[in-house]
Amino acid sequence: MVNKNKVTLLNAVSAIILTLVNGLLGIIATKMVIEYFGSDFNGLNSTANQIINVLLVLEGGFTLASNVVLFAPLNKKDYSKVNGILFVTREKFRKIGLAFFACGFAISVVYVYIVNSNLDSILVFCTILMTVIPSAFNLYYATTYRVLIQTMQKEYVISFANIITIGLGHIATIIMIICGGSVWMVRLITMLFSVINSILIAFYAKRNCKFLNIKKLEETITIPGTKDVMIQKVTGIIYNSAPIVFLSVAPSGGTALASVYAVYNNVFNMLKSLLRGVIDAPRLSIGQMLSEGKRDHVWDIFGQYEFLAVFSVFTTMSTAYALILPFISIYTRGVTDANYYDMSIAVLMVLISVVEMLHIPCGHLINMAGEFRISKNFQISSCIVLIVSMTVCGIQWGVYGLLVSVLLVAVLLAILEIGYVHIYFFKGKMACFFRMALPYLLTGLIAAVFEKQLAANVDGLMSFICYGFLIVLMNLIFALLIGFIFERRIMLNLAKRILGLLQAKKGK
Repeated sequence: MVNKNKVTLLNAVSAIILTLVNGLLGIIATKMVIEYFGSDFNGLNSTANQIINVLLVLEGGFTLASNVVLFAPLNKKDYSKVNGILFVTREKFRKIGLAFFACGFAISVVYVYIVNSNLDSILVFCTILMTVIPSAFNLYYATTYRVLIQTMQKEYVISFANIITIGLGHIATIIMIICGGSVWMVRLITMLFSVINSILIAFYAKRNCKFLNIKKLEETITIPGTKDVMIQKVTGIIYNSAPIVFLSVAPSGGTALASVYAVYNNVFNMLKSLLRGVIDAPRLSIGQMLSEGKRDHVWDIFGQYEFLAVFSVFTTMSTAYALILPFISIYTRGVTDANYYDMSIAVLMVLISVVEMLHIPCGHLINMAGEFRISKNFQISSCIVLIVSMTVCGIQWGVYGLLVSVLLVAVLLAILEIGYVHIYFFKGKMACFFRMALPYLLTGLIAAVFEKQLAANVDGLMSFICYGFLIVLMNLIFALLIGFIFERRIMLNLAKRILGLLQAKKGK
């Protein structure tokens, strides 16, 4: 179990470092793009990235299904079976990569005629296409190796490769802008470093997985669950990507308004990525335990896992509510082509992030147990609600309606996934969840009101840093006190786990 803890910690730490490097450098690069090239181009860039996410529906959740089916043969060191599964995976992703490029090229052409923007049509077309190319290359060439590395629980390898390529890409972009480079060069740099990332992932797998010999076996190998996982991809893509794409083409929106949405979205995506660095890290270890038939022993580990998620969400999102608008004021100071200060967007994004992060552990558990059909049923219901509510609310209230729709679906998924795991998967554990979560949620509401008044004193970068440090420290103390009062046993078990890990590393 110590080894699993070490891998989980390494995965979490590497994911957090990646988020900080990508998030902080990305925020700097985005600010410079807005200042030098305007909100229109930043909105186009952000929309291009979301179009890629929409196109990833073609992947159909095949990555997750392959992860799950690889658990058992990797545990048994049945490398012949592993290579057979990877052969099927590679053939599938090659087809997906080609289809992805074809669809991306077609969308690049069509989008030129429907986008609401003042930018040159050739620039719009090339920006979309230069975003499509590296993603298509990744699917065609490198995703099979990513699947293997993930299933081996070495996600830190992927994270470190991303840190190198994404970090260098942002730095090169910043230098290029400072040196007076064109918008074409900015997009080209991003494309080149994305391609390098895929090459690095494949190189690592080929060099370090000595058993790797991808070839077709005589027996027929199938990867079950892909149809059930597909609907998760559809819902997730609409949930995450539809708002900004909708805004970029809407008569009442445009790429400038898409830029406003994207700035808030980038900040909260960075915070959620930090949280997911913690929340996602143990999921593969839990999947391995479930594949070994240890469901009865998983509850104690899952309880600690869920507590860690609730603890992290409280600390992060209480802080975010207090500091988001002061940050936006400092970040967009001097920008006049769009109004970035919007209290309603800030509040809605905090609520969405809280609800979304709370049910992720349960969603992971359902998937790692291979219960894709259960997840599919939840996602179908959510997808229907999302499409209907986003259409109605988006037309009626614009960006606010879109965010209300996303919040509604986040709440629905939270009820379904948390309810299923605590009522059916682990029998009679719903009270445990409420006892854990409610004290944090109620304290978070009180702290948010007080800390927002405190953060109103922020008037510059240095005061933002000082108040930010103070608010984070306050929320961390609150979180520890609540945990000690209501979940002392779980906190002690977590402390023992962490101390055991640190002692093992010290003695090594």
